[in-house]
Amino acid sequence: MIIWEVPLLEFLGEPDARFAVPRYQRAYSWEADQCDELWRDLFRAARARRSHFAGALIYANEREGAAAERSVVDGQQRLTTVSLIIAAMADYLRERGESLFGMGADDLKVAYLRAGDAPKLELSHADNDTLAAIALDRPLPANPSKRVCENLACFAAHMREENFDAAELWQGLNALTVIAIALDRREKAPEVFESLNSKGVPLVTADLVRNYLLLAESHREQARLYETCWQPIQGVFGDDPGSIRLNNAIMGWLAVRFRKIRKLGDAQAFSTFKSFCEDEYEGTVDALLDELYAFCMVWAENYRYHSVKKYKSADWAKLGRKTRVSDRPLAKLDNPESLEYYQRHFGVDPQW
Repeated sequence: MIIWEVPLLEFLGEPDARFAVPRYQRAYSWEADQCDELWRDLFRAARARRSHFAGALIYANEREGAAAERSVVDGQQRLTTVSLIIAAMADYLRERGESLFGMGADDLKVAYLRAGDAPKLELSHADNDTLAAIALDRPLPANPSKRVCENLACFAAHMREENFDAAELWQGLNALTVIAIALDRREKAPEVFESLNSKGVPLVTADLVRNYLLLAESHREQARLYETCWQPIQGVFGDDPGSIRLNNAIMGWLAVRFRKIRKLGDAQAFSTFKSFCEDEYEGTVDALLDELYAFCMVWAENYRYHSVKKYKSADWAKLGRKTRVSDRPLAKLDNPESLEYYQRHFGVDPQW
């Protein structure tokens, strides 16, 4: 097994290399929300002049040499989506008769979408003929892949927006990096695929929020934030296998913070939080975790770990005690421990 970090465009653009998605994998499934999130991540990376990690790409070599063939064990969704962005960019340049850093529409397709006369990426199921037609500038099949066509149209629509900057998008695409993992034997592919997709416990929103806030910091700062901020947050809920209580509290906090989550649904909670942190929030990680700590205390006292779904249609401004994210008055505290907590952490006596 060989593992290395590589820019995604360099990996995809290896001359004459072809990538084939095995038949046992699901069809291309990214939806507009996931495409939009990747689109935003590309521009954030370009503006910050930093790399953006796009995950792992795992493959098995079918044939080495000048025309390498690689079986994609994991990474179909990212490779396909980036290919659609490049296809939309080629159409954008062709319509305007423009080039980008010396590359025209045909140059882009030859470099990243084609391996000679064949498409560089071969998908499984009914998606393949559609992507091949797009890559090779041929008519679409009689029954084109709906998801492939919709996502291509999504990126094309973004490129028609008034403030679209093609050079900035290209910088973002060049900032994408992946961990490439080459399996030494093709027979390992099904085993690795099963391990990636069926084993282990899926991350919940609480895990994603914690990882996002802590992992970007230095090792020493991670340790400090975890010990002084995150452990107290977890401690509010005591013995909490699977972080079920903590996750419900964080979903409640996000629903208070970002009301549109109630409309978009739980699946968009972390994406909304991440966008807020990167595009709007100007405070510190400590302040954000302190706010979450206060909310978790209130949640544990008032809502008894109920699922946030119960409150999605309610008026949050009229529920519960005061938190750092509302102007609600404090209700009467029914135990000395809660009273002591508010005195110690908020520096004030609760009023009722």
